[in-house]
Amino acid sequence: LSPKDQNKTLTLLQLWRCLFSYLSPLQRGFFSVLHVNPILPLLFCLKVSDLDTKNGVGTDEKGKSLRLRNLLNVVECTDANENTPLSEASAGGHPGAIKLLIQNGANPNCKGAFGRTPLYRAAFAGHLAAVEMLLPYGADPRLYADDGNTPEQIASLDSLAAILRTWDITLTESMLQTMEIEQQRRALMEKKQKEAETHRMCEEVEQLAKEQERCNKELRQAYCELNRRITKHDKCQRKKMDNAEITLHAIHDAESLVESLRLVTEKAEEKLSLARLRLREQTPAEAGDEIQGMKCSVPELNDVLLKDVGGKIRLDGRWPLIIDPFGQAATFLRYQDTNYLNTLNPNDMSLDTIRLALLGALRYGKPLVFDMMEVNMFDAVKRQLEEIEQGLVQALLSRKILENERYLSLVRPTDGPEYSQTEFQAARTENFKLFVITKRHHPPEELLQILLPVQILLTKGSW
Repeated sequence: LSPKDQNKTLTLLQLWRCLFSYLSPLQRGFFSVLHVNPILPLLFCLKVSDLDTKNGVGTDEKGKSLRLRNLLNVVECTDANENTPLSEASAGGHPGAIKLLIQNGANPNCKGAFGRTPLYRAAFAGHLAAVEMLLPYGADPRLYADDGNTPEQIASLDSLAAILRTWDITLTESMLQTMEIEQQRRALMEKKQKEAETHRMCEEVEQLAKEQERCNKELRQAYCELNRRITKHDKCQRKKMDNAEITLHAIHDAESLVESLRLVTEKAEEKLSLARLRLREQTPAEAGDEIQGMKCSVPELNDVLLKDVGGKIRLDGRWPLIIDPFGQAATFLRYQDTNYLNTLNPNDMSLDTIRLALLGALRYGKPLVFDMMEVNMFDAVKRQLEEIEQGLVQALLSRKILENERYLSLVRPTDGPEYSQTEFQAARTENFKLFVITKRHHPPEELLQILLPVQILLTKGSW
């Protein structure tokens, strides 16, 4: 090697030692694959853009922003004492490494252990060449460390103290102003890139939400077809018809289709959940995608839902929307004293079944449960309620159905003495509750607004 190349190689090796000692384990592993030749891999590692290209980072605005961020992550990484590679290069007296680091975005006025700047450490160690390299790049000799001293005051050589004392501070001011402009430019570029990425993520979430809704619609139709075939099979068995075996085979086909569509729907919801997670991480302050409401573990279901200990549900004024991905709350409520309706079962969704289930829950003071499972059936529930009586949905959601015996309008002459006016007692009707259950991790926004979200949390004993 020529003397010039030897000096360049020495500088690069010094810089590599500074850099490598500050890389995280992941960064070290990332760079170690290049550790074959002691010189060439080092030259390659210093060009972070080459690594970005290898990993598919483009050269558009988004790519440029990411490349700059990756470069700064390496240049500005810190050790346990908050010292950067530039600080270590300054303390070690390596002017070539100092120049390379600053030219690649290192902050010449960063403070590490004990509030000491790179200039402070270079002056303290008596590295004249390092000090002379730092000053023209904006290293500020006026900055104090935690001990209350400036670089001039702790300089170990008189010549160093003289240089720092006679340095033209206007040059520093000019460089600091230039650095500030550059930082603002970088911040603006990152802001624009982040806004563009957020817009892209929002569009992705919107598209995945539509896909999930389409899957839910197909699943809902499959459930309806399954129940239709079950009803037809039961009818054939009651009438002892010869085609019972055919209808049973049709039920198995429908069950297979339901299971297939259920898996597709779960996968669509998982994709949507991950996309929403990425969006929240992109804009944690503005995303607002975290579901607000209550959280309840399985052992607390009785206290939270049925007893309403603490009166949180009553004070909120909305009926609970039970977000129950694993079906624990649905199983619990099905075997309690509730009027439980499976909204995917056509028999449970008949007008008379819903009307009597509601009347019975009011009459005996117990919960009416609409279990929607994986499908959003709330619109169907509302349609059926409005079909029973116009304005019933609002009366139910607002709890006005409990006022002035409003519920008596639901009674029909054929219901018998069990539902006569004298059988409805205030001490019981005031215990009436309405629960809506869904297995979807992210229910529609309408439900989150008109109902009180209660997220069911699994504990170890619940598996």
